[in-house]
Amino acid sequence: MKRADALAHIRLAGYHGDDLAFMRLYTENRISYATAKQARDAGAAARRAGVPCNCNSCKIEPKF
Repeated sequence: MKRADALAHIRLAGYHGDDLAFMRLYTENRISYATAKQARDAGAAARRAGVPCNCNSCKIEPKF
């Protein structure tokens, strides 16, 4: 996986509060911990700021 893609996925993990995915992406892609933590914190900050998520699982609306 490219570095930019890995950081984007880490931001999504931070947005959703998924620490397991964060750690998996961090270790599999051999990114420095400081950079990975900064990306995770950016995702969490986006959620707190009310930025809508654009991942596929969030775009799917439940059908009733």
